[in-house]
Amino acid sequence: MAIIPIIAIVAVIAGIGIGMSLTNTSESQTQETPEQSLEKLVVAVVPQGDVKKFEAQEKMLEDYFVDKIGMQVEIFYPIDDTTTLASIKSGTTHVAFMSSRPALLANEQNDGNVLAFMADLRPFKTESGDEILGTSYMSQYWTLKERNDINNLQDMRGKPAAFSGPLSTGGYLFPIAELVHQNLLPSGDDPKDFFNNILFSGGYHQSLIALLNGEVDVAAGDDWAVFTFLTPEEQSRIKVIKDFGPVPTHSAVYNADLVDPATIAKFEKAMIDLKNEKPELLDKALFGSTQYVPVNHYEHLQTLIDALDLTKIPHI
Repeated sequence: MAIIPIIAIVAVIAGIGIGMSLTNTSESQTQETPEQSLEKLVVAVVPQGDVKKFEAQEKMLEDYFVDKIGMQVEIFYPIDDTTTLASIKSGTTHVAFMSSRPALLANEQNDGNVLAFMADLRPFKTESGDEILGTSYMSQYWTLKERNDINNLQDMRGKPAAFSGPLSTGGYLFPIAELVHQNLLPSGDDPKDFFNNILFSGGYHQSLIALLNGEVDVAAGDDWAVFTFLTPEEQSRIKVIKDFGPVPTHSAVYNADLVDPATIAKFEKAMIDLKNEKPELLDKALFGSTQYVPVNHYEHLQTLIDALDLTKIPHI
């Protein structure tokens, strides 16, 4: 199944009903209420950049949720996706902000009881040039403007490349899926058969720095990463080789075995209110997010499932 090359974004309608992701989703997303209430809600925010820049706002975000939800809340920044998935599996993490592929893995590893219930809202430009908001974005391949020998996907063959990590959605899976979609890499083949070396950098920022420092010739990641992590001078050195998608935006997931619907509804409302009440925390504690809105787990992650089917990259 091919990745759709054109963004299919639906503009977000004002006045989203609170708790809609719990009450208006399909029956397959309905979960039983946990028998015991939690005394403390533990929330993981998976890093997308230098964690030190965001940890300073951790206490402010905790205080905000405590006031909104009426229970003790602990925010922490785990090392990576693998660590977060393990903590969700063990039951020590109840809610997590993470990219879409780990969100799908969390669902698979926990018998379908971990669900994406909110997603990051991002600005996008349509083919007509209009900017709208949606819960998907484009991924990109980058090189340096000085590289006149790299202008398309075919030119990347045999070059060293940087990707965020093997579980990254926009920083690995979708870039590889685009190679398969363009018949440059057979489905199921090792991407190292196309590139002469692959560096898993740990994040979009790290991939871009590796490119700028000459460690690799090509890098990949979300279309907003260049403008989020680089200075204007650094941005001027980057050339986009190709855009592709749509890629599901980062998700908020919860463990329905441990968190009752009433608590999640309060958390959901708090996230919606955050846009107006504490917008600086979206930028400084949640890695530059614009806004989080309710989503259906299965609808939000469908293009990701299609990409996995296309590439034959193992789900786990």
